[in-house]
Amino acid sequence: MSEWAITLLILEGIPFLALVYYLGHKKAMFMMEKGIVKADTSALRAERRMINGLFLILAGISMILMPGLAAVIGIGASLSFELLLAGAIVLCAGIAMMAGSGLIRYRNHGSSRPSDAADPSSLKWP
Repeated sequence: MSEWAITLLILEGIPFLALVYYLGHKKAMFMMEKGIVKADTSALRAERRMINGLFLILAGISMILMPGLAAVIGIGASLSFELLLAGAIVLCAGIAMMAGSGLIRYRNHGSSRPSDAADPSSLKWP
């Protein structure tokens, strides 16, 4: 059963993801042609990264915990090694996204004062 889910994910998920990236690129190129400048500040990037990281963390936790919860309810499900591995990878990706968000915020806080940017010891966590 799980091989079908993985096969469907690969056969349908990857082309759909490529379509989403293509449409995002087309939108960005159209906006550039029309002279519309989209402000993409690093604070906005950090917030998006934090939201995406939180989503991935919750998805990874649910991938690991849901088979056990389903077994308690009475649905015949068990945590396979493949599902555990996939859940752990998604969970780690979410943690990495959250860490990246913190690093972006840390870097922005230090770069707001140009005189202190040269001395890394003077940077303080917000």
